[in-house]
Amino acid sequence: MGRGETDPRGPVREVSASRGHRVRAMAAVALSALVHLVTGALMVGGTLLIVLGWETVVQPVLGFVVVCLAVQLLPRFEKVEGGVLLSRADAPQLFGLLDDIAQGTGTRVVDTVRLTDDFGIRAAPSGLRGRRLDIGLALWETLPPQQRVACLAHALGHFAADDVRFNLMVRTALPILTRSDAPSGDAAALREQTFSRPVVRRSADEMAEAAGRFRVDSALSRWASWIATWPSKQVMRLAGHLAGQVTEDVEFRADALAARVASTEAAIAALASISLSGPVQAQLRRVAVEARTFGRKDMAQALWNQLAAHADTAREGAHSSGEGSQARISALTEAVQHAATVVLDAETAEAVDRELQPAKRTVAGRYIQDLTGGAH
Repeated sequence: MGRGETDPRGPVREVSASRGHRVRAMAAVALSALVHLVTGALMVGGTLLIVLGWETVVQPVLGFVVVCLAVQLLPRFEKVEGGVLLSRADAPQLFGLLDDIAQGTGTRVVDTVRLTDDFGIRAAPSGLRGRRLDIGLALWETLPPQQRVACLAHALGHFAADDVRFNLMVRTALPILTRSDAPSGDAAALREQTFSRPVVRRSADEMAEAAGRFRVDSALSRWASWIATWPSKQVMRLAGHLAGQVTEDVEFRADALAARVASTEAAIAALASISLSGPVQAQLRRVAVEARTFGRKDMAQALWNQLAAHADTAREGAHSSGEGSQARISALTEAVQHAATVVLDAETAEAVDRELQPAKRTVAGRYIQDLTGGAH
């Protein structure tokens, strides 16, 4: 059975969420929506205070403060940095494979693919309605073809399993937590540095004192902002906690979808490969340093070839997976065993590899340069 041949039973849809999963997911979405509503209310209220009370002194100032607080809580999309983005025109064979896998999991295909040097394969929303697949070459290059299908199916399975972290309300609110830490005490250290400067003219002491007061006022404003936005951030923290609680269930359901698409055997083998993360990434760094040190012309391609060879050796010596992976492997082992509905044959695998070669060289070159600081 080659690529493109799907199970006559159609897409896998019977892997459904439990009632508890749905309740926690709905609660996370509702709390995220509440935070966005509060943010919108603050923005509108602050703007009205500024516009309608412009002739006064207090109202515009108060409105400006309220708007500044709302800005702290504005929705944020995930920033994508690094890697090489590929469109369907860049990699038609890969996107054809993804079409078959998406059909098998019962979801729609991604819009773009990003190749990185990470050890992992994950799908993620992009923008308002877009979808992106991140393929970490440190994992991709160490997997046999059918295990690659399993990883791709698992990644797309997160969409089919309704991962609440992909919900627009939740994923634009969760980044707020990264700005929820209390302000640090760096102002004191900066103030000390200001006063420790030698006096070179008559006004130096006054300038240092003014700088110290400025930094104290800045610290107080940061604390005031943090305290004012604390309630909304705590609500968002609760939403993040609820979203985290359903993550395990989503992983198991995505595993089940991967087993139905790529076969149970391939899904289990792919999960077992997670234990190779440490050895593979250590080897990746070592080979990159060697390639840069000896200045090999083919160092980008050699990086992935040597990594794959090392992974085969490490896989033979691996004894067990992590506790989390082992539980998921046990669940697949005890469930109904499935044959593959999408098979990545040797010819298609080679075609995919050929069209990824330019991007793989770029990723490898950037990794080597970043790791070694661009020095010979």
